[in-house]
Parts: sequence; structure tokens; C-alpha cells
Amino acid sequence: MYTSEQIKQMAREQYEWAVNTRRALHRIPEKGFEEHKTRALIAQRLEEIGLEYDMPSGGWITAYVPGNQPGKITAIRADFDALPITEPEGCPFGSVHPGYMHACGHDMHTAVLLSLGRLLNNAPEGFPGGCLLMFEPAEETEGGAKPMAKSGMMEKYGVDRVYGLHVMPRLIAGQVETRPLTLNAGTDSVFIRVRGTRSHGAYPENGTDAIVCASALVTALQTLVSRNVSPLENAVLTIGTIKGGEASNIICDKVEMTGTLRTADRTLHDKMVRRILETCEGTGKAFGCRIEAEVKEGYSALVNTPEHAARVLETAKELFGSENALIKEAPSMGAEDFSYFLDHAPGAFFHVGCSPDADHIGAPLHSEKFCPDERAMEIGIAMEAALVMRP
Repeated sequence: MYTSEQIKQMAREQYEWAVNTRRALHRIPEKGFEEHKTRALIAQRLEEIGLEYDMPSGGWITAYVPGNQPGKITAIRADFDALPITEPEGCPFGSVHPGYMHACGHDMHTAVLLSLGRLLNNAPEGFPGGCLLMFEPAEETEGGAKPMAKSGMMEKYGVDRVYGLHVMPRLIAGQVETRPLTLNAGTDSVFIRVRGTRSHGAYPENGTDAIVCASALVTALQTLVSRNVSPLENAVLTIGTIKGGEASNIICDKVEMTGTLRTADRTLHDKMVRRILETCEGTGKAFGCRIEAEVKEGYSALVNTPEHAARVLETAKELFGSENALIKEAPSMGAEDFSYFLDHAPGAFFHVGCSPDADHIGAPLHSEKFCPDERAMEIGIAMEAALVMRP
């Protein structure tokens, strides 16, 4: 078995190649399921490494690296789509696609995974089992993980465990963070239509005002978390859009609203969905309106397998010291579709710090000012290599 120093040295040897690959990816950010140049670049790099790969019509890419000894089959995932954000001028390897930017680190995730493939394919003593490299499209939009997982590719290779990482600017390069059980909340989209009766604004008694009803509904919905959820549980309900009305002197007959529901627990999710629908129905009756409401399920909660979360933390301790292996205190309310891979194999998702030091914490994810420290990639490569190459 490779020592921690050997693994870190192998990762160090991949760093320059990883930086060059990341910067090439950063120049060509693309929308989910339209990542044509990105896929071509990934395929080019896999050919350069000497790995065969699959590029099905679903938009993802997979490559398998066989080991030379009996052992577990490990799958590692990286996402590669970008965000509709305009990158500021000044970056020497900035986006050449106006209006799009790698502002969430997916270029780094992909460069790390490609570098892992390169490391494994050239490992001097080989490694046990095998590794399935999974490159996912459209994580930021429709989510490529669900169709990927449903395609049966993990079963095809007999995957025993699955891991993934995300760079994290609130952490310093060198730090690794995860937690057992729920790491990211599940997400749902909320769609509400309030239907009233139109009338002249001077004669409100002849109509049923959908705007007044909708206003009361927004206020009522805001109490669901504060008065239906324990302070020890995690839930967020946000109404993000509201549209209605045609003129200042017309009683509005239709208002449409959309929102998002985030819950970290399936039981709480079901309770919140029920209370949203009940609140909509009751408010509509109270104001003489008809309310149509739908809660459409999105990404499932990301629930790490406890033993694999512990394995990630133990690996981080061995590689970088116990002070750099962090347990996240509470789940994030942000979405992450890695959960679908965990439906097919046990495993864990973890965060790798990408700010230079405690005095220079970088801009958050999804910001046009996001500028990660590329040293995070060396940490990511070492972590993934150790998770694959060790029993």
C-alpha cells in the first residue's frame, strides 16, 4: 500500500498538468447539456492519458482505469458545466464565451479527476480494484447525475463505493471537510397560482382580489418554518417570484408565484409539502379565491454513508494532519445532485478548501469574483488517489 508521502508526491507530480487542464477548461464555459467543447477537451485529455472512454448521447463521459490487484471498485465523480455569469476582465485565461463563467469550480473538479486518471494509469506499482471516472454534465441546471446513475454504468463496473468533491472558498487550501449523514439539503420547486375575480378598481366589492390573497399567502407561508419546524431541524422556504396585475385601476384576478423548498430530512420534507398545500388551500378559502399549488421534487438530500464520511476524514488526517480534517457542523441548504450516485453505492461527498489563507477568504461560489487557489487541486488529487488506492 502506498504511504501518505508517496501519494502526496504522486499528486504533486500531476499539479502542473492539472493547472494547464483547468485553465483550458476555464476558457470554454458552457451551459448544461450543451458542453460540446468541454466534452471534446475531456475526451482529448483522456486520449492523451491513454484511457478508453464512453461518450453516450446523454452528455456524460466515463472512463475506467483497471487496477492490477484484487480490490474494491471505486467511482469518482466530477461535474463540468458552467454558470450564466459574465466573467470580469483581467483573468489571463478568462472565458471566451460571453455571459458564461466557471464560477463554481467545476473546471477544477474536472481537472482533478482527469489528473487522477493520469496518476492511476501511471502508478508505479499499480493499485487494487479499479476506478470509474464519471464526468457529469448539467449539475447546475437539470442535473446530469440522475440519468447517469439510472443508466446502469455503476452496476456495469460493479462499483463498491463512490466519492466526489467540491472546492469550497470558505475553507483554506489544505483543509478537507465533510460530515456523516446529511451534507446537503433536498430541493423542491414550488409553483402557486392564485385565481380571483376581475373588477373595476373603484368597485372592489364586485371582484375577488388575487393580489390581496397572494399577499396574505406569502405571509402565511413564511410562518411554516418558524412555527412548524423545530429550531434543531433544517428547512428553508423562499418565495422568489410573484407576478400579477394588469393596471392600477383593475382588481387583479390572477397571481403566479414560484419558490424553493429546502429540507435536510425526508420526514420533514413530507411535512413541509403537506403544510404548504394546506396553507394554500386554507388561505384561498379565507379570501374567496382558488389557489392551485404544486411542489415539484428536485434533487434529493445528499446523505453520506457514515463509514465513508469517516473514511474521508481519516484519509484527510493521514495526508494533511488532524487540524485540516474538519467535520461540518450542519447540513448546507444548497443543492447537490451527487445524491443520485449514493442511491447506487455507499460513499461520501466532501469539500476541499480553495482560499489561500485565513486572511484572504475568497469570494463565494456563484460569484463573478470567484477566484480559487489552484493549489486546492493538488489536495483534491491526493484525496481521490488515496480513496481509490487504499483498501
